Amino acid sequence: MMVTKGRPHFAVVRSYLVSDLTHAGFGDVNFGWGKAVYGGAATGGVGATPSVGSFYIPFRNGKGEDGIVVTFCLPAVVMEIFVKKLNELLKEEAEQEEAERPLIPAKKSSTLIISAL
Repeated sequence: MMVTKGRPHFAVVRSYLVSDLTHAGFGDVNFGWGKAVYGGAATGGVGATPSVGSFYIPFRNGKGEDGIVVTFCLPAVVMEIFVKKLNELLKEEAEQEEAERPLIPAKKSSTLIISAL
């Protein structure tokens, strides 16, 4: 929406920006030495205030499975709580899928990577 309005300055208070880079084609860029291993944002967050935004970045793991990396910044204490709650939700979802389809293995999985600079 910011593009259609001439990129006005946004209010930081109670705002959160999300930029979807999944169709930007960073993985298709070839500088002459082969396919890119990674293409996307170098850091999590936006500008001088990293806690006001994040990116959706396409990613392919070592097994060739495609996924999306979502970057965001939280204070360390809040990140610990977030990780705990997310792990609980993922465990509950996996258990529910297994109960609904006991003979068919679940095809999707999530991996949470915590990083601090």
